[in-house]
Amino acid sequence: MKVFFLGTGAAEGFPALFCDCRFCVEAKQRGGKNRRTRASILLNDTIKIDLSPDTLANAHAYPQINFAGLQHLLFTHSHDDHFAVRELQYLSPNFAPGRKQSLNVWATNELIRKMIPEMAHFYERAPLRFHTLAPYEEAEVGSLTVVPITAHHKMDELCLNFLVTEKTGDNDKTLLYASDTGWYDDETWEYLATCQIDCVIMECGKGDSDNPYDGHMSIADTQNARECLLKSGTIQPDTPFYLTHIAHTGLFLHEEMEDYVQPMGMLVAYDGLEVHL
Repeated sequence: MKVFFLGTGAAEGFPALFCDCRFCVEAKQRGGKNRRTRASILLNDTIKIDLSPDTLANAHAYPQINFAGLQHLLFTHSHDDHFAVRELQYLSPNFAPGRKQSLNVWATNELIRKMIPEMAHFYERAPLRFHTLAPYEEAEVGSLTVVPITAHHKMDELCLNFLVTEKTGDNDKTLLYASDTGWYDDETWEYLATCQIDCVIMECGKGDSDNPYDGHMSIADTQNARECLLKSGTIQPDTPFYLTHIAHTGLFLHEEMEDYVQPMGMLVAYDGLEVHL
């Protein structure tokens, strides 16, 4: 399974759009891995998780990726940095005359109901095919098997994270994509205890701050989550464990965060990182 990190930043990006804190100023100066667009990944070049407002910028930044070939789009929840659904109008014949196939959109019933009114604002009808996701129910998404699990993030909405498996027979590989997450409820931990996971990507929106919001994870939370997964046998000590959804308010630039979490067995993802499972 090929995993490409299109974006690894929090809702406001990093450096943030209207911020001149010392972390944003330094990130502008350093550039490289310190510049983060809003969080999203691409799987096997054809399956995207979340549609950020930076998707066009991602297409320009990575010309080797052919977004015209995108076949499936999965949504975790409806916050603006993940749910820029009006961008989907540019799939229509007026804007993409060469596209011959529909885009399969996968989301909860609640999110699909939120998308339908947005389509009334489209310039013209876009070729979309909607599929409902439900927690803990397998879905065949292209060549991958997806199991949505419940996240603890937006309290007035069912939010999802995804277990994604590429079944090859002798050597299946499973990815946990956990953004946005918060500390899981008991039901989610109990389900994960029955799984074998080969790579974890987990949000760390709070970094090293003392932000009391429980819908995002701090470094201490991600460390505790890794320990829980190790204790249940869901992951092994050498299982890659990437942090994403990094915010300037988390009080770390990339290199310093990398040095800080490496002894904890964790890695820091960055825009443009490609991982193969």
